[in-house]
Amino acid sequence: MQEINAELIHLHECTFNNISLLEQILNELNSAVVAKELDWIANSDIYANEIKTNLEKHFATDYGDDIKRVLNSFQDYYITAKKVSTKLINSNYNYENINSDTALLVKKYNNIYELFNNLKLKLKDKIEQNMNSIYENSNSVISNGSYIFILWLSVSIIVTVYISQDFKFRINQIVEETRQIASGDADFNKRLCIVSYDELGDVTKSINLFINKLHQEHEELVATKEELKSLYVLDSLTKLYNRVKIDEIIDIEIQRINRYINNSVFSIIIIDIDHFKSINDTHGHLVGDTVLEEFALILKNNARATDYVGRWGGEEFIIICIETDANGAMSVAEKLRTSIEKFDFTTVGHKTASFGVASSTKGIDAKTILDNADKALYRAKNNGRNQVINYSNLL
Repeated sequence: MQEINAELIHLHECTFNNISLLEQILNELNSAVVAKELDWIANSDIYANEIKTNLEKHFATDYGDDIKRVLNSFQDYYITAKKVSTKLINSNYNYENINSDTALLVKKYNNIYELFNNLKLKLKDKIEQNMNSIYENSNSVISNGSYIFILWLSVSIIVTVYISQDFKFRINQIVEETRQIASGDADFNKRLCIVSYDELGDVTKSINLFINKLHQEHEELVATKEELKSLYVLDSLTKLYNRVKIDEIIDIEIQRINRYINNSVFSIIIIDIDHFKSINDTHGHLVGDTVLEEFALILKNNARATDYVGRWGGEEFIIICIETDANGAMSVAEKLRTSIEKFDFTTVGHKTASFGVASSTKGIDAKTILDNADKALYRAKNNGRNQVINYSNLL
């Protein structure tokens, strides 16, 4: 039986995480340049090192060449980004080659972002192929099992008829019960009745043994499909939806609001744990993981039943509020902010979080609404953290 490629799932999650880390590097460097603080540039090193580690530990996979190409491109971009940021600060945003340098930096950023995205899509296609293969195997086992079952039964019946015409009544019983098992959706809990303890009874016992084996194979396939479904859509640490599932939900919502004429709307909330880096630096990553698990539980327990809650990457989380305008999403976010502020996290005590809210408009695409929510989150962090900012208030 084909097994789930857990390493492929993990590489896919790492690729999503790397895209998020790349965006955090850009935010850190922008903050340093805006504040004219050279020391702040080094804050992006932790995210760059994490990207490098994520990529290097998958060199031995089938995607090793792609990953090495991504790593080389990333390192080239990151070196250039730090140099340009340093020049901008030292020159007070004015030096001879500023236009060509910034154009080159944008080009390199777009290139590495595209490489990450292409790798993500390639992995997604491979995972979907694995899923389809398992589904096909499931159908094949059941279908082939039914054919073999009917063939075996037919041969057994013919042999038995030649042995004795007295078996006719008992054969009819077996045929009728066999039809009930083989027709439509198989009921694997059903077994043939043993109508005698002679040769015909032995045939019936053999058929029941075959049904037992078919039942076992079916149960294993069902369990495998459920496990794969869970791995594909859930974050392994927090058990919230991962970026794969969240992207699918956002795409569905975008199609929905653009299809209907009425005033259909949805909103997105992006949440960032304030000063999370200090938790890992002070207490270690195991404590950091515990905080992420507890934080996820707060979101899940306090969000509405109709909301989709996911982990966006690192210490960032996301909530998709269906049929909810900006005011409704702000209320949801404020409730969550208060609940987080009151919670006593294991080892680290009380923590806070910052929230960015953005709502859909007619014709909007996924990238735009996510960028809007991210800009609102960025403003919330710059304004002192532990607050909710609506993107529409930035306009």
